[in-house]
Amino acid sequence: MSNDITPEIRRLEVADIPQLIHCVRRCYGDGYPFHEMYDPEALKRLVDEKLMYSVVAQHPDGHLIGHCALTFDSLHNTTPEAGKMIVDPDFRGHHIAENMAKKRIEIAKELDLVGFWTDCVTNHTYSQHEIIAFGAQETGMLLGASPFRQMAGLDNFTDTRMSFLSCYVSLKENVNTIYVPNNHFDFAKDLAQKINVTRSVLESNANGYGKSEYTVSISPATQMANIKIQHIGEDFHSAISVELEKIEHLQLAYTLVNLPISQEAAALAFSQLEEMGFFWGAWLPNYSAHGDVLRLQKLHESVNVDEIFCAREQGEHIKKYIISEWKRVSPDQ
Repeated sequence: MSNDITPEIRRLEVADIPQLIHCVRRCYGDGYPFHEMYDPEALKRLVDEKLMYSVVAQHPDGHLIGHCALTFDSLHNTTPEAGKMIVDPDFRGHHIAENMAKKRIEIAKELDLVGFWTDCVTNHTYSQHEIIAFGAQETGMLLGASPFRQMAGLDNFTDTRMSFLSCYVSLKENVNTIYVPNNHFDFAKDLAQKINVTRSVLESNANGYGKSEYTVSISPATQMANIKIQHIGEDFHSAISVELEKIEHLQLAYTLVNLPISQEAAALAFSQLEEMGFFWGAWLPNYSAHGDVLRLQKLHESVNVDEIFCAREQGEHIKKYIISEWKRVSPDQ
């Protein structure tokens, strides 16, 4: 079968789902961490509920050779993740990913999105270059956030956990206020300019009010806990401490906290999380209608930072900052 072809780039249809699953298996075997990509019912539900807007590349013979998507994690999520980029290893090097990403931008504009974010792998820089070409700016890095996954047709490294460079693409002007501790004030102000968002960056010692509201999810596949904070209450420190104690016996590799930094109590909550060993992960502007989210991370396993590659100096700057923060809150590292 010749790979000198021009695939059709179009939106996913429900009838394509079996072909999509075959495409995922050709690229990743059974190792793709988002298990819904192997589940036809889960994929149909994501499409029907308008939580996933997918683009596919179709070979002239009818089979799918590529996929990418905008994925919302809930109905309240207003800035989706641009991800799930998959290209059949037999057809790499033919600008398929780039052409699918162009179609994805068209969909984002049709949906009138303020922007979207993406996590790029760091064991190579291909995906970083692709998203940077569309105006993406680096907002953070997640160290060891995922188990290593073998990618067919690409150079692969050791079996240590993979890190991601988080980027944001701004599509519309949006003004907001965020609250961070004093030690991150200059970094956040500088980053706001780089990622092209208008933000008032403020410090505050305000405590939360009422009871904290959050959800905790555990992913055995990625060995990760994800704590999503909806409301920062006056009990924040004790509530999160209890949750961390509850999951300690699971011996997970990684814990992520999504902190709503548009709430005034976020600055103090951020500092409290640092005392627990969390550090800057990635800024997600306009994550919900209520404002921005900052992902803070805590590692429970070692990461080989020498295998983290960035496409440009901005990424390297982010990498250095986050590694220094990791060492600051985890002196034993």
